[in-house]
Amino acid sequence: MAELHTPKIILFSGKAESGKSTAAGITKSRLESTGYKVAKLAYGDYVKETARMLFSWNGQKDEAGRALLQWWGTDFVRARHPHFWVDTIIRLCDVIGDMYDYILVDDTRYPNEIARWEGFGYNVLTVRVERPGHENKLTPEQRQHASETALDDYHFDLYLRAGDIDELKERVNEVLVPAILRGVIA
Repeated sequence: MAELHTPKIILFSGKAESGKSTAAGITKSRLESTGYKVAKLAYGDYVKETARMLFSWNGQKDEAGRALLQWWGTDFVRARHPHFWVDTIIRLCDVIGDMYDYILVDDTRYPNEIARWEGFGYNVLTVRVERPGHENKLTPEQRQHASETALDDYHFDLYLRAGDIDELKERVNEVLVPAILRGVIA
């Protein structure tokens, strides 16, 4: 699937409200400021958009909204086709990949969402974002859902631990971006 010029893929993972999207956004801005072309994508964008279309979801990530997204994205779609969401993003990257140096996916939640990229020959860097001491707004049941726990024991290439946004910016700028620019991924 991958063409001659394939972008480097950076997959961000972490619990809800850990700062995954924020870290990806900071990374995107930093890489673009050094002249790289960067796209930021999310599996969840497709989950949310189809939930809007099919179930009239109002876009609120309240208790009911999160329950719907977890059920739809994992318990229904992934149960029938485990690679559906990752394959959707990979197909998009196969089409637009030659336009970008880096593709950032800010919501990786399952081992196959990493392995699938590697299986198609993409160069992948995995990043775990952690926010020690933060209790997210999910219910106890939602916190135990596979979408929150499937990567708990995964060994990531890099870990970003930060208590607040300023510390997260510092970690991205001092650890992640320099590692990327040094060529951690070929």
